[in-house]
Amino acid sequence: MAFVDEQRYVTAMLGLRALSEGHVREFLQAINSMGARPGDGLWRVIPGLGQAALLVLFKLNPNAPPSLQVPQVFNVLIMSLDMLLLYRIYRRFFPVSFALLGVALYSSLVNTNLYLRHILPYDHSLFFFLLALWLLLSPAKKRPIKRYWWVGLISGMSYAVYPGYFMGPAVLLALTVWMAIPPRIKSGHTNKPVSFRPLAAQLTGLVAVLVLFEALAQLSDTSYLASSRYIATTVTQGSFEEGFSFICHYFWEVEGWLGVGLLGLFVAGLLLSIRQLQAATAQYIPESEYALDVSALLSIGFMAWLGYAVAVQFAHKLVFYGRILHFFVPLIILGGIFALHSAASHWQQSKTFLLISGWALALWHFGAFDSAYRFVNYPSDVVYDFGIQDARQIAGIDITGCDKGVVYYRLFGPRIRDKGTFDAPKYQLVNFAYLYPISCYQAPPANAGSVVASVPYFMKYTPYQFEGHSPAQRVLFQKHDINFRIVSAKL
Repeated sequence: MAFVDEQRYVTAMLGLRALSEGHVREFLQAINSMGARPGDGLWRVIPGLGQAALLVLFKLNPNAPPSLQVPQVFNVLIMSLDMLLLYRIYRRFFPVSFALLGVALYSSLVNTNLYLRHILPYDHSLFFFLLALWLLLSPAKKRPIKRYWWVGLISGMSYAVYPGYFMGPAVLLALTVWMAIPPRIKSGHTNKPVSFRPLAAQLTGLVAVLVLFEALAQLSDTSYLASSRYIATTVTQGSFEEGFSFICHYFWEVEGWLGVGLLGLFVAGLLLSIRQLQAATAQYIPESEYALDVSALLSIGFMAWLGYAVAVQFAHKLVFYGRILHFFVPLIILGGIFALHSAASHWQQSKTFLLISGWALALWHFGAFDSAYRFVNYPSDVVYDFGIQDARQIAGIDITGCDKGVVYYRLFGPRIRDKGTFDAPKYQLVNFAYLYPISCYQAPPANAGSVVASVPYFMKYTPYQFEGHSPAQRVLFQKHDINFRIVSAKL
């Protein structure tokens, strides 16, 4: 509950409570007030039911951090399924050893693991995208028209869970168009008409999801499509100057040399795949179909990133965040593995060296991330662990950042519901608010009481600084010693 967007989970849980009381319309209003993410509201019912069971059986407060570990466990499950789907996708193009290396490298990245402790929809939307991609890349003989409908349906769910990944349906549609063209037609060896039935089936599935959510929104006197149009105008917290450079800054400052190496390998893999695409389509080679698919996927993924970068740099309609790059990382790894596999195919003696080196780097990188991540503290945990579990324990909240539109963090109740703690001493909290923007931050004055707890502001952790901040603002985060402080107030 460190980011403002995580409060949407509370909205979903209030909707679930309304549904349990028989108020269907209030439930629909709740899931349609989550910032064009009704799919996320429905999807979060799964961990919400787990929290409800803990409340009924053990009276465990759903607002308290112990109960909120349930949606975090759900995150672990979804991320594990993401890894499995990635393996299955990589396995379509590479042998087992390289497919596993791809999953290991992906699993080791900071960007992959950063959102694990947050109740955010990014990995869940990515799950539906990867599931749709895996279905689309299934063997050709097992690809009936109905399967394309399912691909469209699942890609629609990906968008409904998190509209920021609108690139997903576009990538799947473009890949479907490519795969619908038989190799003989691609190479000019036949003039047989191309069937657009797969594309029509996929579009039908995608539109069916959007129409369904629009109908549910209309029942709650709102519009899902209108919300989707509005949400696109809010993706402007950051810098329009980092359209093309953001990915380089992020991978260098967050992922270090491994990130830079993966970007270099992706560029090499993309160029190799384009050359292979040109060579394979120049003549009909039946066994090259799968190689053509990975080449097309890399090219389409690159074009999706390029289109987004152009929208940032020139149109000033969107900006890049670390969570937007999160969508592209599986494709970056795919390009890197393509380059490594190509190198191993030309120099067989290098295969063992590349695999061992790749695994060693992945383990080292994950170890470095783990060491840093376990020391990141979040405001709700700091307060709760210190024993402040009731608003009456707080004398006041002071901030040393910008005071316009500041959002204070929620105070969670006691572990057991309805068990009050009002007789505890009072405290002054410092910087327990989302300090955005950071541009007018000032060092806190001397405290009147004694500082009983002081931990670094969680956004001092470098990867978080790429979630909606410009380069100048990131420098300020690195410059100032911003801490959460709990001060014993003088009564």
